[in-house]
Amino acid sequence: MKILITGATGYIGRHLLPALQSDNNTHDILIISRNVIQAKQLFPNVNHCSTEEFETVKQFNPEVVLHLATLSTSSDADEIIEPIIQSNITFGVKLLSALKSCNALKLFVNIGSFAEYRLGPDKQKDAYLYTATKSAFRHFLDYYADLGNYKHLTLVLYTVYGGQDLRKKIIDYVFDALNAPMPIKMTAGEQCLDFVHVNDVVDAMVQCVRQSNELCQQLTQGTEIHVGTGVGTTIKAMANLVAQHTRQTLNIDWGALPYRPLDVMKAIAPLNHNPKCFDWKARITLNQGIQEKTNHICK
Repeated sequence: MKILITGATGYIGRHLLPALQSDNNTHDILIISRNVIQAKQLFPNVNHCSTEEFETVKQFNPEVVLHLATLSTSSDADEIIEPIIQSNITFGVKLLSALKSCNALKLFVNIGSFAEYRLGPDKQKDAYLYTATKSAFRHFLDYYADLGNYKHLTLVLYTVYGGQDLRKKIIDYVFDALNAPMPIKMTAGEQCLDFVHVNDVVDAMVQCVRQSNELCQQLTQGTEIHVGTGVGTTIKAMANLVAQHTRQTLNIDWGALPYRPLDVMKAIAPLNHNPKCFDWKARITLNQGIQEKTNHICK
């Protein structure tokens, strides 16, 4: 199958490419990225083009698009406005425009965030400027998908952790607090989140490729699939699990940081909302994920 991937050099993308290649080594993959040199070093055995080479995208004529590229930040400072719109809207719309010429395209898999639903999963209500751009992009996607006569769906990701990442996540800051000489400043830790392992997220994306024909036939346009475990854990409870698994003391100053103005206080994947035809569920519990990270650190 011919698959176009954006954001392949990011956190999830670096885990996705090996999984796709292991799943089916006959996939013909094109990666579109800002830094083609870096992308070629990471993934030498696939096709590459830059974010300006849309003619290459047209010639490749993908059957499935996995759109992971994003600029993710909780900041809404003036200096972030232009780059976040460029990354999360302008680039995506240019890509959608190029895909108008791709008559083989059948499925566009978009990536969303639980923070698009800060008041619950039944209505989009954004927590950050970042998620506002993600929500806005869906309107462009819906327009172009109808124009190009292909299906699109959005995988709504919850609190992803695990594996290797260049940027720290909340669970990493908790591990940093193990026997730390100075307390790590955090909020009160009352946010109840759905921690989903990156390997499970990758499995959901691979399943979209495997089931692409079935999904195109059975799903309505713009279907959302919530990618989480369906289990909520507060940040403070997650930290207690880390302390139990490592048998070390956490030096955390709970409440030293304020919550963000529109912080998400509860975000648990509503798995009953997911279409029954999508054959996926998370397999790695938070306990298992923490144990994996503990084992890695203790090596």
